[in-house]
Amino acid sequence: MDEKKVTVGLVIPRSVKDSDSPFCELEKFTTDTKPDVFLFPEDHIYSENIDVLRNIAKEKQKWIICGMEDRDAGKEKFKHAVVVNPHGEVIGHHRKTSLTYNELSKGFSHGDALQVVNTDFGVIGISICYEVHFPEVARTYALQGAKVTFNPIGTGMWNETQFAQWTAAGRSRAAENGIFAVGCSHYNDAVPLAYAYAPDGNCLVQTRDANRLVTVTLDLSQCFGMFLEHRQPHLYGKLIE
Repeated sequence: MDEKKVTVGLVIPRSVKDSDSPFCELEKFTTDTKPDVFLFPEDHIYSENIDVLRNIAKEKQKWIICGMEDRDAGKEKFKHAVVVNPHGEVIGHHRKTSLTYNELSKGFSHGDALQVVNTDFGVIGISICYEVHFPEVARTYALQGAKVTFNPIGTGMWNETQFAQWTAAGRSRAAENGIFAVGCSHYNDAVPLAYAYAPDGNCLVQTRDANRLVTVTLDLSQCFGMFLEHRQPHLYGKLIE
């Protein structure tokens, strides 16, 4: 891969309930040789299946970022995303920090850290589904040097208003930080979505209503940090009250 460019495969797979196995979708889409890294949606696998995911990444010699859900009864539960390298090693792990009322009612706990992941293709951050609506998440990653934020989304969009809000949030996270923002959801009874926005806010990809792989190449040399350099943190105390 070019040291400044990375090709991302945004996968809109069928959800667990609509397919024989989430691994069927993993196997199916990672056969494409073009992407360097594949993004799969929130909750695409369960935590007890992490070894299968690792084996697929190793077999295909690809990076995989995948949403993962805990379902062990009696234990603290989180919504996760893991970053697996082409050797099958988990080199990054994020727990969802902002939860919806529905997730809280089901007993999920808040993650308590926003740490970037260092990969062969650059520094990245992960915002799981709902987290894209919190500017502080992407900004925290950008301040740590992230060039790309990955947004694994659970369901698709439930209506046109949500679709418009989500794509506007993705574009804003890219433009306000001078980085790339990409994301994808499952294909189900909602409106499926995949998107990619450039550091200047331009739309590179926006697709919907399809069970498919969307490929986009990101030129990381386009990232810029002007907005970060001109911040005035001493004025932002209200943000942490």
